[in-house]
Amino acid sequence: MIRDVHYSFQVDRRVKPLILAEDYNALSMLLSSFSHSDFRTAVYMLGEKYALELAPDVFWRLFSHLFQNNSKAFLLVMLKALVQRVENGEVSIWDDRFIGLCHMMNNIDQKKTLSFLLPYMRNHEEVRHLFDCFSMETYEWIPFLIKVNTLPCAFVLFSSLRYIEHERDYLVRIAYYLMKRGDGLSFNLASLIKAYFGLEELKGTFSLQLKPFELARLETSYKAFCDKMT
Repeated sequence: MIRDVHYSFQVDRRVKPLILAEDYNALSMLLSSFSHSDFRTAVYMLGEKYALELAPDVFWRLFSHLFQNNSKAFLLVMLKALVQRVENGEVSIWDDRFIGLCHMMNNIDQKKTLSFLLPYMRNHEEVRHLFDCFSMETYEWIPFLIKVNTLPCAFVLFSSLRYIEHERDYLVRIAYYLMKRGDGLSFNLASLIKAYFGLEELKGTFSLQLKPFELARLETSYKAFCDKMT
């Protein structure tokens, strides 16, 4: 098995001057001339080294260039860099340049971006904003949200289910899917779905007990939702 190399002095010596000069045409030509192994090393270095060191404006320009040049190779490594820089308070997903990138993505890129970023969203506003960046209908959010076991995604999932409340079989399948995960948050969310939509056909033993007046509040208050689900 060939082991990936995440840094090479020789690659660094050739790539770094072009990045500092923002000569992206020359960078593209250089990358295309690399061997497969050197190209993979360059991909790692661009995402794990250079993208973390550049000024925010330069970071966005580099991200945009790499994405448009070869999204298959660079999207995920640049998303990893984005997450780290967001956590450090250096860039934001509310930036127009991130939104512009999202607008350039095809369906495959959108799915990759949502699947990767959703677990890192810190609150329900960020979750909703991420979907809004792709101009997706609310019911289209559900298949992505059920795969992420975080409070922000659980809250947005619950509030999104109102748009398919007439599809009882689908609601039941979602609840059973959550129950099979077996963790406390998923089981409590399944219990909430059962109570809110009156899914008497959903069988299970639930520890979370909800009074009727609580249900509307949990739908509208993120804090109340988080307090009840944990």
